Amino acid sequence: MKIGFASRYDPRDKKTWSGIGFFTLQQLQKSGDVEIFQYPLPKWLQEWHTTQKSINRRWFKKNTATEFLNSYAKYFSRKLTADLKRRPVDVLFVMASSQMIAYVKTDIPIIYMTDATFQQLQGYYHTFNNLAAYNIRSGIALDKKAFQNASHCMLTSQWCAQSAIQNYGIAENKISVVHMGANLDEIPARKQIDFEPKSHRCNLLFLAVEWERKGGDIALDTYRQLKQKGISTHLQIIGCAPPQDLSGEKDVSVIPFLNKNKKEDFHRLHEILLQTDFLLLPTRAECSAIVGNEAAAYGIPSITTNTGGIGDCVQDGITGFTLPLSATETDFANILISLLNDKDKQKLLKLAARNHFETEMNWDKWGSRFFEIAQKQISSKR
Repeated sequence: MKIGFASRYDPRDKKTWSGIGFFTLQQLQKSGDVEIFQYPLPKWLQEWHTTQKSINRRWFKKNTATEFLNSYAKYFSRKLTADLKRRPVDVLFVMASSQMIAYVKTDIPIIYMTDATFQQLQGYYHTFNNLAAYNIRSGIALDKKAFQNASHCMLTSQWCAQSAIQNYGIAENKISVVHMGANLDEIPARKQIDFEPKSHRCNLLFLAVEWERKGGDIALDTYRQLKQKGISTHLQIIGCAPPQDLSGEKDVSVIPFLNKNKKEDFHRLHEILLQTDFLLLPTRAECSAIVGNEAAAYGIPSITTNTGGIGDCVQDGITGFTLPLSATETDFANILISLLNDKDKQKLLKLAARNHFETEMNWDKWGSRFFEIAQKQISSKR
């Protein structure tokens, strides 16, 4: 099987989409030979988009998502159309790049993977707030065209699938919900994990790049409530710098940046995860929480919020808890206290988290599902 991989960014770069590009590429290479279709943004188009952003910001006080402008999508769709004629493949995989296929012209089966529709992102992610009206219209239109042009949509959650069906009119039989895995170069063996809850200390982990969107303040206040109630607690913050000085908090550790693609940094993260009791992530907006899959690989239950695609990653009451967005630090603290007082329940959560990872939330499972879908699409074309 010859597979095309089309993306706005290079999937060979481990930083692409938080590593998702790299790990999907690894799975595609198990299924066949892979041709990468990826193009740089030309200077003339970049300058045109810079002009539009400047006009929108200065005159209309609006933001611009340039990658969801028609000029952007038409350019990349044309490039891909021409390149597929020169380098034909059996099936084309497109990763979170609706712009590549919105206006593409090809009879090659297309499998499109994404974690959200553009329509869902309006008013949800702050990077898509206050966009110019024409930008929203063009973005929704081209995103819808991409879903329609795809032979099959591999979506990462029921949340995304429902939007594709309800907002874009995509047929249910054209959609598969296929969960992503953990972006870890090494997965710990079960024998490395201590599933027995600790009796003397609670180790919490807040692992996120964006403090505000991921609910950093709520996580910090949850930790403080536990301390006030006399519970021995340690909070490890990794991936961002809190906006306040925490040097006076002796049981809070901060690692502003940790590159798990570096061996020494990955080993450090590995050791921290082995000692973590709960992933605490009171996130405000989340399309797909890969960090929850990474935690589950270590048998760590996630205490998080029921928003976006979280519900597919964390099974409420089984592998963790998903609280409503209205939940306060008191609500999060109460859940943790109840679990710390019930070691049997805590152990069941840890075991269920690892089991969920092994059966559903791993890249090998994703790769198997991709191969099945690809084979079906190729056979249907024939």
